Amino acid sequence: MLSLVASTIFISCSNDIEAIYEITASEDIPTFLIVDLETYYSDSGIVQIKIFAPELLRYERKEIKYDEYPKGLKVEFYDNSMNLTSVLKCQYAKYFIEKDLWEAKNNVEVYNIEKDEFLNTELLYWDIKNEKIYSDKFVRIKTEKEILFGQGFESNQEFSQWRILKPTGEILIKDDE
Repeated sequence: MLSLVASTIFISCSNDIEAIYEITASEDIPTFLIVDLETYYSDSGIVQIKIFAPELLRYERKEIKYDEYPKGLKVEFYDNSMNLTSVLKCQYAKYFIEKDLWEAKNNVEVYNIEKDEFLNTELLYWDIKNEKIYSDKFVRIKTEKEILFGQGFESNQEFSQWRILKPTGEILIKDDE
């Protein structure tokens, strides 16, 4: 009788790794977590971009792989002389790994230091392959002389050449001099 029970236990156990993965896999659990992230992207040894984030969660789901920044992030862009040219900040972001596409949400701010221009929107996409940032949501852009409003915009990733797709108004800034 004891051998029948023991053989039943061993027969019903399996070490099929795929079956184990299916039972234990949860797409709601990140593959890994990084706290206080600071990373650099360089070209030919010259830093082009720095990314800072309080928290990074990596999800490797069957249909899509992405990084999530639930506490926001800050991205600094540099020219070839390592001068800081612009800064992007947001309160939440996702990076879609296979598409090489960023999605920034919630109080998204982009500041071009060289031109002293400032953008604010609630949703922004950053297409790394094409070096473009864009949105189809309401945007507010403050320049040295005016504040512009509109629905959607497109720009290079440094926010130095931009256009509002559907402008809705402008406010001229009075010079106190």
